[in-house]
Amino acid sequence: MPQIEIRDNPGLRSFLRSITEMTFTTFVWAIWVYLFLPVINIILWIFGFRFINFAVIEQVGYKELVGLLVKMGWAVLIVFLVFHLWGYYNYRRFGRKSRRKASASVTLEELAAHYRIPADKIKRLQEQKEIEWPIIPLS
Repeated sequence: MPQIEIRDNPGLRSFLRSITEMTFTTFVWAIWVYLFLPVINIILWIFGFRFINFAVIEQVGYKELVGLLVKMGWAVLIVFLVFHLWGYYNYRRFGRKSRRKASASVTLEELAAHYRIPADKIKRLQEQKEIEWPIIPLS
């Protein structure tokens, strides 16, 4: 059985091929790292648990968290009330008025005059399921 000789000469690759390979390799590494993140997260959580326990439980950091959540809750409530009142004002001011006017129906004669086609041909076109338009050259 003859031996297969493998030659690797990067100088023979084109610039586009090198960029494509680099891009694909970077993309696949990014996917691998993204899929590996939960394991990294667990490891960091295990090592960081002692610090979190000290900062949150022993140093009474949870009281600060509760205070922050209360302040954020009030801010969200105020924003909600402002938007709700603004919507209510707009409804009272504009909601009951109907300013939309339907346009009048177009008759066959008006369509025929607009497209310069006889009215009976317009009627046939409206009743057809499929319409084929001839291709007209631009020149």
